This record gives sequence, structure tokens and C-alpha cells, in this order.
Amino acid sequence: MEKFYLFPLFLLYFLSLLLFSSAYTPQNKYFINCGSKSNITVNGRNFVGDSNSNSLSFSVGPSSTVSDTNSSTNNSLYQTARIFTNPSFYEFDIIDKGTYYVRIHFFTFVSGRTNLADALFDVSVSDFYLLSNFALQNNSNSPVIEEFLLTINGSKFSIQFTPHKNSFAFVSAVEVFLTPPNFTTDGFPHVTPIGENGDYYGIPSQVFRTIHRVNVGGPKTNDTLWRNWIPDDEYLLSAGSAKTCASYNGTLNYDVIGGTNYSAPDLVYKTCKELNLTVNKGSNSSNISWQFGVSKSSRHMVRLHFCDIISKDPYLLKFNLYIYSYFSQMIYPYEKTDQVAAPFYWDFVVDSDNSGYLNISVGPREDSTTKTAYLNGVEIMEFIKESDFVHIPGNRKKVIFVVVGTVCGVTFVFILAVLFLLKRMRAKHVDGVGSKPEGGVECNEEPLRGDNGSDISGVFSQIEIDGAR
Repeated sequence: MEKFYLFPLFLLYFLSLLLFSSAYTPQNKYFINCGSKSNITVNGRNFVGDSNSNSLSFSVGPSSTVSDTNSSTNNSLYQTARIFTNPSFYEFDIIDKGTYYVRIHFFTFVSGRTNLADALFDVSVSDFYLLSNFALQNNSNSPVIEEFLLTINGSKFSIQFTPHKNSFAFVSAVEVFLTPPNFTTDGFPHVTPIGENGDYYGIPSQVFRTIHRVNVGGPKTNDTLWRNWIPDDEYLLSAGSAKTCASYNGTLNYDVIGGTNYSAPDLVYKTCKELNLTVNKGSNSSNISWQFGVSKSSRHMVRLHFCDIISKDPYLLKFNLYIYSYFSQMIYPYEKTDQVAAPFYWDFVVDSDNSGYLNISVGPREDSTTKTAYLNGVEIMEFIKESDFVHIPGNRKKVIFVVVGTVCGVTFVFILAVLFLLKRMRAKHVDGVGSKPEGGVECNEEPLRGDNGSDISGVFSQIEIDGAR
């Protein structure tokens, strides 16, 4: 019977593509095409090439660029990359404090004798390692996009790249943009493998890494915040326990009980999986269960999306949500509204057990007029643990200034003598002193031999933005 839903689903997918023309326009945003001189528009985002940008609102630390000379296209976001052989950074001016999405793109290719798949490095912000021992040696020929959600309260935001010994770091593209107002709140139910543990407070002080974003019952899609949603089939424990809901063709009632246009795309709320009553006979002992791979003994923020597109009238349907085996929550939107098709979501903080999986289930209740259950979407973000020590490129100058300040009285006479000698022995060579291109970028860069097929090992430009340091 599900074949009759194919055309409505295709229509919904087509309509979702049109949303890019009305995508969210953040006030504070950066979309960077790393290592490139060209600007490229992707799904409504203008990725600015950082090699000739005249913007003074972001800066790049010591680095070099490589390009994929074997690429057959001229408009790909992933034709170039920026490489770091020593700890370095991207730094951004922040106008509006708040919750930001940060996406870091990686795409491996070979340039001369340099294979980006050989990179091994860490990526960090402030006191948090976003990525540790990061490598892309086994990835397919497609980009890897790592997404993070965090709060920025300062006027500067820096992403640090730290290569491991005898290796290098690289990045293909970077996104930093402010989320819509009230995108996250605080005080979520705290779920452990053995049950509920009160409410969790402190969400704004955390950094999150997105590990799952799933459109339950619907196809792969993207949304106005450029988030990628994938189908749920690979996570479903028993395919026979669920059936795909008939897609909803009406107008969703946003902003009624929490769900907004930015919570999830229409395609998530207009599709779902519901209990297969033919198999389960409406028994309240039968559930639909999904299993998601997570880090063992870690903390996660879980956002579950719901929208009753099954009922024709309100008040007929209530059901239970289960996380692991010892936590349950009644799902009943009609305590707050009398409208069907009103999107909403529940947020939880969930501690994983030692299995490496997080289990989510929905099932019917005896006191419900309609004995079924459904789910529309799942987002799982892992808490990134704060590190005791994160190397921050650029701090060396500050340390030197402090040390000099403490010993300047001892060395003053010696420095005068050295300056006198240096004046008489004025250096005649000017290696490493480059011109200052438009935009305040000062470069000392040898030709990038990697672009014409030869080795670029050890050849890296020194790039500084005037006034950044």
C-alpha cells in the first residue's frame, strides 16, 4: 500500500528544494571557501574565497593552499583546501552574541605528492576539542561535514587547527552563523540508562557535535538552516513493526506548541512512521524501536520531533515515548492545543550506557482512543567534554611579552649592545618579505608547486591580517 504515497512524497521533496530561495538569513554569518580565490554559491550560501578576500572581519593564521588539478568541474566548493603544517587558526569577528552553528567541511584529494587523506590533526575552540586525532583515510569520494552547536559570548571566535607530529591539518570550507532566536533553551529531563535523574541545566555553556539527524518516514532532505536529514530505515530495529504514514498535504500549524519553521523542515513534520496495527494488533506491548550508535558512557542532547498528521480530530491520540528501558514520557499535544498537525518537539539530556547504542521507542497507551504511536524526526548531539589543556595558536607572543616584562631590567644593557651591533650589521637579504595585496593580507608565499603536480612539502605561505594580532 505504501506505493500510493510515492507521488505525494516526491511532491513534498520537490517543494522542499524551493525553500532555499527563502532560507534563513542570519545577521552574523561566515561562509568561507578555504584556499580559494573564488566565491561560490551553494544552496543560498555565498562561500567567500579566503585567498583574495578584502574582508577584515575574519583572519587566517600561517598556512598554504592547494588545489585539485584533476577536478573536471570549475564550480565545486571542494576544489581547494587550506593546509596547516604548524598550529594555526581562523578567527572571526562576532557582532551578535548567542547560539551558533559551526560547520567544518573536509574533502580529500591529491595535489602533486600531497594526499589530503594523509592528514592527522586536532580541531579545537576555546577549551574544547571539537575533533581529536582526526583523519579521513577511509572516507569515500564525498565531503565530510562536521557540525557543532555552541554559544559565543565574546567579540572574537577562533577555530584552531593543530597538526600531529610529522603530519598536517587541512580544511575545505567553514560555516559560522547565528541560529534563530530561542533555538535552544535549558532545563531538560535528564535520562540515564536506569531512569530519570531530574532536570538538566547548563545547556548554554556546552558545546555539541551533531551525530544523527533523521527524517523518520521521509526521504533525505535539507532545510532552511542547511541541515542534512537522512531516512530512518537503517536505524529501525524491526521493519515490520512500523509503517510509513500517509504524507500530509495540508498546512502545518507552526508556532502553536513549540515547533517553528526552523525547528525542522516541512518534510519532516509532514511524514512519519506509525505503529503497524496489522502486525501488532494495537497491543500496548508492541512498540516501534530505533537504535542509534553513540559513544559509550557519554552525554547527549536528544531532540525528538512530533506532529500528529494521523488524527483527523484532536484529543483522540496519546502514546508513550521510551528512552532505553526505564524512562517513559506520555506524548499528548492536546493538553496545550486543540489543533492537529501542530509541530512540536521534546528535548532530553541522555547519558548513554556501555553498549554503544541509544534506544528510542514509541508505543500505544490503554487510555488512548486511537491505539497507535508515531515519530517524525530525531536529532542526537553529543556533549563535547571540556579539556584541561587545549593548545591555542597565537598565545606564544603573549607569553613572550610576559617573560620579557619580568626580566627587562636584567637584560636592558645587553639589548642595547645587541641593537648597536645589529645596526652595524644590517641584513642585506629580504627573503620572506612579501607585498601587501588588497584587503590588508600580507603574504610571503613561494609558488605552490602542488598545483602543477610536484611536491609542496615544506612550502607554506605566511598569511596575516593587519591588526589581527
